[in-house]
Amino acid sequence: MVAVIAFDNSSSYAKLADDTLNAAYINFNPGGKQPIMRDTIFNEQVQSMVFPANYPNENLREKPKGMRVILQERGLWGSGLKGFCGNKEVSIENPRCCVYHVLAAQEDFLNQKLILQEVIEGLEHKVIFYLKFHCELNYIKMYWRASKRYTWQHCNYT
Repeated sequence: MVAVIAFDNSSSYAKLADDTLNAAYINFNPGGKQPIMRDTIFNEQVQSMVFPANYPNENLREKPKGMRVILQERGLWGSGLKGFCGNKEVSIENPRCCVYHVLAAQEDFLNQKLILQEVIEGLEHKVIFYLKFHCELNYIKMYWRASKRYTWQHCNYT
């Protein structure tokens, strides 16, 4: 059997796994205080987010790569890119305004799943999230509305 589990769009479900690809947590340069993120697939090849154990530079072995190295490996590095332009939202007019936005706009970074969704799908079940601002389509809200109506109609307030 496959269960379909539905959740409303609560911020309490919005936790990402610690190793999720997230450009906001990657330093411009390699190493430093940044989380070790999971490997990803780019152009049908595995891209590791850490330097290999046999890397020539001893200080970088098994350390996280920075944005610059990741983009260079993807062939997306361009001279003149700033580290961060100051705008947290990805610019549609200029998605190459800075290194952060180039990396954040990559498909593998955009398609990260919530940890709740990863766990449920890992057990081979399905998960759906109700739309954020359309409570009329949310079964949970419809159920509560019906139960409140029933209570109001059958309660004598004693």
